[in-house]
Amino acid sequence: MNTKKTKTKTFEFLTLFVMVIGTVIGSGIYMKNSELLNQTNNPIIALILWSFVGVICIMSMIVFIEISSSTKHFGNGTLGNWAKIFINRKTASFFSIMYGWVYIPSTQSVFVAGAVNYLLLAIGAPITAYQQLLIYLVVGISIFITCTILSIYKRFINRKIQVVGILIKFLPLLIAFIAGFILIDKTGGTSAWWNGGYDKNTWGTNEWSPILFLGGFGGILFAFDGYVYIANAQKTATNKDVVPKALFAGMIFVAIFYVLMALSLFMGSPDGSIVKLLEKMLGGKESNAARIISNLILMSICLLGSNIFVDIAIVDLASDANNKTIYTKKRSINYKEAGFIQMIIFIVAYTFLITIGICTTRDGWDGIGSAVGSGSIENVEELLNRPADYINWFSSGTSALVFIMVLAVMVAGVVNRFTKKVKVEQTKLFMVCGIISSFFMAIFIFFGIFAFIWEPKNIAKGEWEITESGMWFLIILVVSLVINVIVFLIQEYKFKKDPYLDGWDGEINPNIEIEDSISIKADLIYLKNKVFKRKQK
Repeated sequence: MNTKKTKTKTFEFLTLFVMVIGTVIGSGIYMKNSELLNQTNNPIIALILWSFVGVICIMSMIVFIEISSSTKHFGNGTLGNWAKIFINRKTASFFSIMYGWVYIPSTQSVFVAGAVNYLLLAIGAPITAYQQLLIYLVVGISIFITCTILSIYKRFINRKIQVVGILIKFLPLLIAFIAGFILIDKTGGTSAWWNGGYDKNTWGTNEWSPILFLGGFGGILFAFDGYVYIANAQKTATNKDVVPKALFAGMIFVAIFYVLMALSLFMGSPDGSIVKLLEKMLGGKESNAARIISNLILMSICLLGSNIFVDIAIVDLASDANNKTIYTKKRSINYKEAGFIQMIIFIVAYTFLITIGICTTRDGWDGIGSAVGSGSIENVEELLNRPADYINWFSSGTSALVFIMVLAVMVAGVVNRFTKKVKVEQTKLFMVCGIISSFFMAIFIFFGIFAFIWEPKNIAKGEWEITESGMWFLIILVVSLVINVIVFLIQEYKFKKDPYLDGWDGEINPNIEIEDSISIKADLIYLKNKVFKRKQK
């Protein structure tokens, strides 16, 4: 009997351990390592930051294990719901709007635009700006609609796609991890550790200005994004005592893996990115096969990210409506309604950001008339890499806002130890980890925003001017907050006009179930009949 129980515990430990790795390790290392190198100007500083932020995220995981125990038996493990429990309902509503209306659409846009961008890079043709606009809109929106349909109508198939996708995601990572250490080029030509720079960007291991340590926090936090919600896994665990051990071990593995992966990329890749390492491994920059294969791999990673974030968005919106942090007239939102709302928000945000990204002029981009040879665009790669600039800036701004929300919930969790407002299962080392991780998370957020506005490597040279990307980041940050405040005030007016008479505690329907038998065919027939009936009238 004891042997069987031990085997069950071991299996659950390994399941949770793998879940942490599969959830946290994602597009961050694919998309942010090269960006981090450009911001810090030194691969050694970049590795130090990867290590330090990883340790703090491990400590904050301990904090969220205790916080999430408040919803172990009742309620949903979303940031908005935890904010409602530990802070108050209005703060929770503000956070839910920020997450669902601003952050998730921006992250979805990053993945969708990334998929289109890597597709165009794989093609490698000098596609004109207006052609890019059409491709980004048609292909990008089609990708999102497909992911939404799968998430709503084919959830079982969708989960299979995600499981297989996670396995596929790790294959190029494993190959790149090994290849990076094998393809070291100490002559400096094709290894970022020694080459001194790549494609107009410069760096070196002798760059040690203290200000350079301020860069890169935003990108690293993006790479660890998602670890918060893993703490809620204890809700479905059979052996509750293995949860903290498995999650803690999983986060340690992730942090160590990120550091070693970054080291491998700096050793083997010319710019610290996986795509350039794969190109180098497959025959170099001039090889068509290398270009096509490496970019198609990155495209598949972005498609998987799109699929996962569509799923997260739908579940999160439905959960927040069910937990009374989002207003709905009928007091709940089903998965179809949540999917439709998210699709509308995404299409509006994505269309606007891509359109201004291609049509407006800025440093290195001449608007709709951009072409190879115009302005500072010297090659096809530069022509194809700029349309999503505003999406990247928007994503960076909203990521900073979301981690402010994470910090607020962490601080509220620490305060709860003194007030005893919320009943939780106390975790060992909670206070130590809570105070230290909250302090450093605040520093990461502040300097993450600071580094986006004033590039540390420019400040190290005595140049304090706000960069163009920094100005747009600041504008988008403010606009995001304004949008959030407007939607929040409208919602509060609705709550006042149509109050929830049973109060704000708990859930409207604690036994909410996922609809597995939804038929897209039946919905299309219903929609057709409704349209034609109106016309007949």
